[in-house]
This record gives sequence, C-alpha cells and structure tokens, in this order.
Amino acid sequence: MPDREETIRHLRSEIAALESRLNSKNHLVLALREQLSAHETQTGDDRRTQVFRRAAIDIVPGEEQREFSNFGPVALKNMGDALVALGGRLDHKFAEIKALSEITERVNAGMFFDEVLDHVYENFHALIPYDRISVTLIEESESGKALVRTQWYWASYQPVFIGKGHASAYKGSSLQKIADARQPQILNDLEKHLRQRPKSRSTGLIVKEGIRSSLTCPLVAGDKTIGFIFFSSRSLGTYRDQHVELFSQIAGELALTLEKSRVYEDLYLRNEFIKKVFGQYVTNEVAEVVLSADGPLALGGARRKVTVLMADLRGFTPMSEVLSPEEVVDALNVFLGTMTDVVMKYGGSIDNFIGDALMAVFGVPAAKPDDAARAVACAVEMQNAMASVNGEIKGRGLPELLMGIGLSTGEAVAGNIGSQTRLKYSVIGRIVNLAARIEGIASGGQIFASEATFEEVRDTVLTDGHLNVKLKGMNRPVPIHEITGIGDKKLQRGIRVNGN
Repeated sequence: MPDREETIRHLRSEIAALESRLNSKNHLVLALREQLSAHETQTGDDRRTQVFRRAAIDIVPGEEQREFSNFGPVALKNMGDALVALGGRLDHKFAEIKALSEITERVNAGMFFDEVLDHVYENFHALIPYDRISVTLIEESESGKALVRTQWYWASYQPVFIGKGHASAYKGSSLQKIADARQPQILNDLEKHLRQRPKSRSTGLIVKEGIRSSLTCPLVAGDKTIGFIFFSSRSLGTYRDQHVELFSQIAGELALTLEKSRVYEDLYLRNEFIKKVFGQYVTNEVAEVVLSADGPLALGGARRKVTVLMADLRGFTPMSEVLSPEEVVDALNVFLGTMTDVVMKYGGSIDNFIGDALMAVFGVPAAKPDDAARAVACAVEMQNAMASVNGEIKGRGLPELLMGIGLSTGEAVAGNIGSQTRLKYSVIGRIVNLAARIEGIASGGQIFASEATFEEVRDTVLTDGHLNVKLKGMNRPVPIHEITGIGDKKLQRGIRVNGN
C-alpha cells in the first residue's frame, strides 16, 4: 500500500496525463482533482481512487495496464466509444462501492453472531453469486486438537450434509494452507478436485449436495485467521478474480465484526447465566447493577429515600415445633415463593428472608416517584395472596397461616455491606427499624403504615383510622395508620384486604 505522499505524486501524474488528452473540465479529471485535494488534506479514500484509476485505463481499449503518463494520445475517432466504456465501468464500480458500503454498515450493526451472518446472507447476493454460504471457525477440541467447525450456514436447497456443528481436522488440511497464505481460493470444478483428493470427506459431502464451484475466503481478525467463509455454487466455473477482489475489500471488517459478535455473544450468555443464578438470591435490578459495575464492588453506600416493607407470619414459631422439619420448609417455601412473586410484580427488591419473615425495599437500586404507592399496593396484594398460600398448604395437611405487614418511608443508607470477600446489597437506618417495629404490632391480616408512608398515599388508600403507639426503642409515640385497601377514599371503593 503506497503512502500518502506517493499517492499524491501518483495522482498529480495521472491528472497531468489525462489533461493532455481530455478537457480540464471533464468529470473524470475533476473527480481525480477532488481525490488529490482529499489526499492532500488527509481525507482521501483509497478505494475510490483505485476505482478511478482502473476505470480510466479503459480509455485505451486493448492496451496493457500502464500508468497514465505513459499512455499515447487516444485517437479522436475512438474517444466516444472509450468514454462510453469508461462511464459504464464507473457506473458498475460505484454500484459495487455503494453495495459494499451498505453491506459493511449492516454487518457492523449486528451484535450477535447469527445476526451478523444473516446480514451477510441477505446482502452479499448483490456482489457474489452463491447457492450456499457458510462460516466455519477454528477451535481447539478438549484433547487439544485443532478443528474447523461450521457455526452457521444457509442453503437454497435440501438435503444439506454439512450443517451447523460439523467439524473436521484443521492441521495439515487445505484450509490451513489457505489460512497460512492469507489468500482466498477459487475451485471452479469440485468434482475434478475430489478426484484428485478422494480422501477429503468434506469435499465429498459438499459435492454430494450438488455444489460444483466454491470460493473459500479466510477471515483474518488482527493478525490471526479465526475461520473461513465459503461461497458455493451448483454451477461450474462460477467464481472469478473480481469476486475475490470484492470480498477482500470488506474481509477485514467482516472478520473483526464476527470476532466481536462472538465475544459479545459469549459475554452476553455468560452474564445471562450469572443473572439467572444470581437473580435467585437478589432481584434482577440488583443483578443488573452488579453485572454492569466497572471493576470490583466497593463497600459503602449512599442516602436514598426508600419504602421498607416488613412481613412476618403469626404463630408460625410454635407451629413449627410440632411439625417435621420437611413440613416447616415446605410451608415456608410456599409462603415465601408466593410473596416474592408479588414483591417482584410491584418492582420491589427482596432484601432479606429471616426465618418466616421477609424484608422488601422499594426505591433501590432504582428509585421511582411512586415507590410508596407500589409498596402499599404490594402489601394489599400480599395479604390477599394468603388465601392461595393457605389453600395450597391445607391440601398438604398443614394449618392455616396469617401474616402481619409493616411499612415505613424515609431516608436510609443503601449500598454494599459486609467485607471485601462477602458483600450484601442492603439498606440500613432508622426507617428499617421502624418498619420492623410497626410490623411487630400488626395482627394477622393487618397492614400498618408509618405517618410518612401514609402521607405519600393518603389520596389513594382506604384506612381504618390511626393511633399513636409507643414502640420499643422509640422515645415518643409514633402515629400508625391501618391500611385496609387501595382505591377511592371518598367513595370507600377499591381493592380491600381480604375482600372486606
């Protein structure tokens, strides 16, 4: 590849040579001058320059390809035909450039491996003919043996004998030679090639499919061959050097995009797996925060306005003393599983399970303006869901369960608590203790809320009055509101706890 200064000198020579034969206002001369200006300002497009250069050679039909400055004058009688031929070639080349540009843009837009290759299939037909197109990647088997494995294919026919997952040895194969040479290979008579190499199982299978011509192109990302793309035709003599030239112009970008998409897909699947497993211990929102963190998680937190929901079963401890451990776990799993689904439905985060109690938080890791309202609606639905919990455990011969709920709203510290080797995302602060104290005075089937929580939702909840209660650890009596449902407070209509 010539450097910029060499390209500039070359363009000046070409322009001077053409101006001795063509009018200085000729479109080709003007375009070349535009290219010269672009290169002089370091904005040149080598591909476009090469197109002009190759097209301009057509001005002299039948001549060998030489530099413009060495050409003799074009006979006037031939100038018209020469310019028509030049225009036709330029139109064709610019159509190719446009197609290549569109393909590159669409391919680069793909994120996942199959998505990128679907773009290849949909768009390459404009440039390269094929009845089948496939991609293989080089990998290492568990035994350390190098293989080439088909990762993707498309064919316009059936049956297909080399499909996704098909693998063959790489070392010593013709593909390794192509990779070492870093040059595409054209085979326009595969039956003849098979007769010369009858032990080639892959060639035998592809010929059995009816393929007669192939263009094999190495995919080189950086300085490493990562695999191959195969264009295959059921006709003899399909492929030409022009197809190699076209593919070579985007081969590097395609290989890098495929490599990028493969890495991205691996990371995506890994993160999805981690999130699925991790999500069994924390909410999906917390899992997203952890997985998107840049570097190791740091200890500490920040002040956040949250609504804390505490829920606890009534009379479960003495009941657990007369049940077998398996029955206790069974009942708890039914209860906690049902309540967790309700909390998730309303966008809450399960902070902790404490025996037969659970703590949920609304407002972390992502805050929303209706956190308190969703927490109250969640509490109402949790109480109403106890009917299904009891229905399920009753069928297993277990006694009925009742639950009390406490809610409080205010500032808490939310963040990573623990040590560098063991972290927990949680909230701590006075309102957490307040929610626990309020829940402690609620009877089975009741929902009690703090004054701050009530003020956030007073226009959308149904209540059964309020009282001032002296709570353990609190210096003064605390106003507590009993929530009996959500809906129109004036008309006393809405969704009530236990349908009352």
